[in-house]
Amino acid sequence: MHPMRRHVYIALVALAASLGATSARADGALDDARAEFRRGAELAKDTQWGAALASFERSAQLRPHPWTTFNIGVCQRALGQYVRARRSFARALEERKPDADLPAGTVDDIRRFTAEIDGLVGALDVSLEPADARVAVDGQPLEPVGSEGGVPVVLAGTLAAGRGGPAPSKTFRVLLDPGHHVFVLARDGFSDAVHAEDVRAGERRAVRLTLDRLPARISVSSTRRDAVVVVDGLDVGTAPITVLRPAGRHRVVVRKVGFDAYETDAVVAPGQHAELVAKLREERPGIFSRWWFWAAAGAVVAGATVTTYALTRPEPDRPPLDGGGLGWTVRAP
Repeated sequence: MHPMRRHVYIALVALAASLGATSARADGALDDARAEFRRGAELAKDTQWGAALASFERSAQLRPHPWTTFNIGVCQRALGQYVRARRSFARALEERKPDADLPAGTVDDIRRFTAEIDGLVGALDVSLEPADARVAVDGQPLEPVGSEGGVPVVLAGTLAAGRGGPAPSKTFRVLLDPGHHVFVLARDGFSDAVHAEDVRAGERRAVRLTLDRLPARISVSSTRRDAVVVVDGLDVGTAPITVLRPAGRHRVVVRKVGFDAYETDAVVAPGQHAELVAKLREERPGIFSRWWFWAAAGAVVAGATVTTYALTRPEPDRPPLDGGGLGWTVRAP
């Protein structure tokens, strides 16, 4: 008999024996769990590991038992799902109870299988930037399982499909089955990143995963056509217009001849879209630019000139006096 099938057969006999004492008071769930277990054992004998795994998993959902969990690990190991098998064997040991124990031989098998799997599983020491990015591997979030030497350890491929979850820290170790894997990284304000890794059996190496910040968008419109938009001192065109800029503070000025300039500071985060509307108002001419000011000023200047002339003109010379026949003349002051 194939070693894998032998383990399943032994587990079937042991499970039947452990449940035999409760058969007289077995409920429907227990009967269904036993039926699924037997079905899984028969499928495993024919090396139909995928179908056998499904039956064992249904049995475990109905009535958990360390023998069932052990057989789940056996099937996963046969299918090359080493990370999941390692977790299942660990759970089988955790589920042992006085009335549902595993024999010493099976415990030894679990430890031998686990040591074998440790040599097959790949380990990537990931450095993540930014540290709070969400991470998924092959369309599944990562499962935290503790730490090794102070480094958080997560498993890939053990949880149900779903969006990525937060990484445990900036640096962590992820355990993966040998083969091709796709990392998907996401964070608000950053562009999503897809990173592929080919992992060999037993490989250990470091990987750096980074996300690029998204630029901010600044859209500027105006209440007046053909207004010129200046961002950080650079003429970028006429409104309406949208420009891309790094996150931070940016000076926006909108100008049009005959109108007061619109000026503001736009503070934008990565990936943010800021929309500005420049309400341009007609210039109110100053006192020196108004016609009536210059007309009045001209009249004042003209008046001042006449007055000055009247006050400063020289006394005109008088014509000589005629004294008549006697030659007498009198000069009035």
